[in-house]
Amino acid sequence: VLYTAASSPTARHPASRADMALVGERVVVSGLLRRPELNSQVGEATSFDEANGRYTVRIGTEQIALRPMNVERAPFRSSGAPAETLEPHAKVRIHGLSARAELNSCGGTILCWHADKGRYGVQVEGSLETVLLRPTNLEEVKPPRVREKWAPEWRSAEADAIIENKERELLAAEAAEAAKHPFGAGFGAAAGGGAAAV
Repeated sequence: VLYTAASSPTARHPASRADMALVGERVVVSGLLRRPELNSQVGEATSFDEANGRYTVRIGTEQIALRPMNVERAPFRSSGAPAETLEPHAKVRIHGLSARAELNSCGGTILCWHADKGRYGVQVEGSLETVLLRPTNLEEVKPPRVREKWAPEWRSAEADAIIENKERELLAAEAAEAAKHPFGAGFGAAAGGGAAAV
């Protein structure tokens, strides 16, 4: 499904080669008013429709038609970042360093990609230090999956029926046992020749 997200009420942006240059690139969405939740989201410009002057941008599983004024080239892949791009704010684990071995096993947060150096800017966890590290020295740390808490279920209707049948069986067994040893006048007469005087 292709949705059209409008921004500010401005004149239609004419299509140009510069507009179409973003096809196949990763782009950042900005300036949307009707879909503000999409602003700052990173997607891929899969095509450009010259008829309506909009890019088709894929964000996750959703495809959206956006004006060129609402997309700009993302600072990562377009500037030479590795294929497996680590997004800003991604959590990573540092490993394989020799010059700064004390940082191995430390956590960090991705800040940006420095194309000229071929390294990520990483803020070391628990400090204000920022270091430049190769992609091979970083491992992305995925957030743990939240497991649903187990909670006992109430007895089902089937379980209640089974318990009720068992109770009936027990009551029937007790009644049958009581019938074998009746307590009454006959039993008292047989035992002692009559009821005791009070």
